[in-house]
Amino acid sequence: MQPTLPHNREIATIVTPTQSRDVTAAGLLFAISNIAISALQPLITRYAMLSIEPLEFCALSVMIAAGCSVTMLICTGEIRLLLELCYLPRLVAISIAGTVATTLALAYGLRRIDAVAGVILLASEPIYSLVLATVFLRERPSRRQVIATSVIVAAIGYIFGAGSSFSPLGASLLILFTPLFWQCSHVLSLKVMPPLTPRLITGARYVYAAIALLAILLGVGHTSLDTLATPGLLIPAALTALVYFTGSFTWYGAISRLSLAWTTALVIPAVPLVSMVFAMILLGERPSARELAGLALAVMSMAALVLGSDARRSADSGSAIYE
Repeated sequence: MQPTLPHNREIATIVTPTQSRDVTAAGLLFAISNIAISALQPLITRYAMLSIEPLEFCALSVMIAAGCSVTMLICTGEIRLLLELCYLPRLVAISIAGTVATTLALAYGLRRIDAVAGVILLASEPIYSLVLATVFLRERPSRRQVIATSVIVAAIGYIFGAGSSFSPLGASLLILFTPLFWQCSHVLSLKVMPPLTPRLITGARYVYAAIALLAILLGVGHTSLDTLATPGLLIPAALTALVYFTGSFTWYGAISRLSLAWTTALVIPAVPLVSMVFAMILLGERPSARELAGLALAVMSMAALVLGSDARRSADSGSAIYE
C-alpha cells in the first residue's frame, strides 16, 4: 500500500523556467541562514567538551532536538510518516550517518583539539560532497571544481605539516571524517526529497538518533537519567539542540532546491571564517600564521567551487523540487 502524505504538506511539482528563479532564491536564503547557524556548532561543542562528558552531552542534545522535531511534525500532520515501512530503512540510515556518527565524532574529537583546528578539518566537506554528488547524483564536476578541490586537500595538508595543529591524530581523524558522514546522509536524503519534506527528514534524523544515543548512554555509559537534568549539562545541551534542529532544517531546505555540491561549496567557505572569529572572541583561541594561511587558501578554493558550478539542482537528483 502506498503511504498517505499529509494534506498540508508542501506540494512537489516540476519546476518550470519561470519558477526556477524563485526556487533558487529560496534555496539561497536557506543556505545563508545555515551559514550563520553552522558556524556556532563547533564552538558550542568545544566549549561543552571542556567540562562535560561527551556521550551525555550528545544524547541530551539530540533528545531535545528530537522533542522539537516531534512537536513540529505533529503540527504539520507528518508524524505518522516516520513509521512508514517504505521509508523507514532510509530514514534510519540518514539518522545514523547524519546525526549519531557525526555528533559522537565531533564531540570526542573536539574534546582533544581546539575549535580552530576543528574548523579547518571540517573545511574538507566540499571534497566529500563533490565525490559523492558525482558518483551518486550524476552531478558532473567541471575542471575548475576538480582543481579547487585538489587545492583544498593541499591546504589541509600544509597545515598538517606543522605537526602540532592536528594533534592528537586520532581526534583529528574523527573530525576529518565527520563531513563524510554528513554528506552520506545528504545523498541518502535527496533520494526521498520529494516526496518527503525537509521537515520530515530533519525530524527523522533526530528522533531515531535520540533512540540510538539513549540506548548507547544507558547500555555503555551506565549513566542515570537523573544526571541529564543538571543545569550544567542541560543549558549547553539545549543551545546545541537548537543549533542542530535549525541547522538541519535550513540545510535540507537548501539542498532540496539547489545542487548539493554547489550548496556545500557556498556554505563551507563562510562557516570556517565566522567560526574562527567566534573562537577568537568567545573561546580566546588564536590561530597560528600557518593555520591562517592554509585556511585562506582553502577558502579561496571553495569560492572557486561556487563559481565553477551550477546552483540549480540536477533533474537526475530528484524528479521535482519543492515550491
